Amino acid sequence: MAYSYGRGLILISDAHFAAFATIAFGAAVGAITGYGMVLGNVRNEKASIAVSALVAIVALYVSWAVWVAATLRSDPEASDVSWLGLALRPDALWKTICVINQYGTWTLGEGKSEATHGAELWAIWVAEAAAVIGVAPSVAVHIFHLRPFCETCGCWAERGARLKKAAPANLAQLKRHLETKDLQPLADLEPSNKDNNLSIALNSCPRCRLFHTLSLTHTTVTRSKLGRRTLRNNVILRHLIVRPEQAETLRLLSVSGNSTPGIGVTKINAAAAGKK
Repeated sequence: MAYSYGRGLILISDAHFAAFATIAFGAAVGAITGYGMVLGNVRNEKASIAVSALVAIVALYVSWAVWVAATLRSDPEASDVSWLGLALRPDALWKTICVINQYGTWTLGEGKSEATHGAELWAIWVAEAAAVIGVAPSVAVHIFHLRPFCETCGCWAERGARLKKAAPANLAQLKRHLETKDLQPLADLEPSNKDNNLSIALNSCPRCRLFHTLSLTHTTVTRSKLGRRTLRNNVILRHLIVRPEQAETLRLLSVSGNSTPGIGVTKINAAAAGKK
């Protein structure tokens, strides 16, 4: 990916497409690193952030070596410079970058006669690095939170039932009920609507079928005066452990879409269930 990104930037002349490519590159690095951490059964969020940031730095460094080598090919005296040779010599790579910065290689915006260089180009490069190194950990953390881990079986839980309901007026009260293992308020919610919904997600361990978690996300849609829609997601609960009978009732509720009595279970032993 770093090689493709470094080579691809040479072919992109539009600043907007270049910015999109940078964000996409950071997101791709974060996604691959995040899923790699999942395959390694890593459950530490700070470790996921640190590793994804480190991988992003290495990928960005390699992309710089590729980009500089591709840029120098237009110079007959430096056309034989390889990106691998530059990557193995950080001092030579840095000196070459500084030389390129003095003259620039492209212009930012139409109507400019000279290439972007100096402090302006440094600012663009710093923004590029910040985007890649910032986006990658964000994507990796998002992947980290997608599924809970069953410590008993040593595996990640799988996607289970999914349903949508209209969000209640008092989300804080609903959260308090769920944290006491009273799920009946979920069954009492109205059907979903267009602009104010509550997404209910169940994840279950595929091996023991005893470990289940519940996650809630509040989704709102607002419209501007020009009719532009803005979607906002707010996580209310993430991976709240529920009992197997409650998970089964949620599955039935997702299939029927109707309120199901008896879903609520009042207080249970805190050692047997809790929030993860």
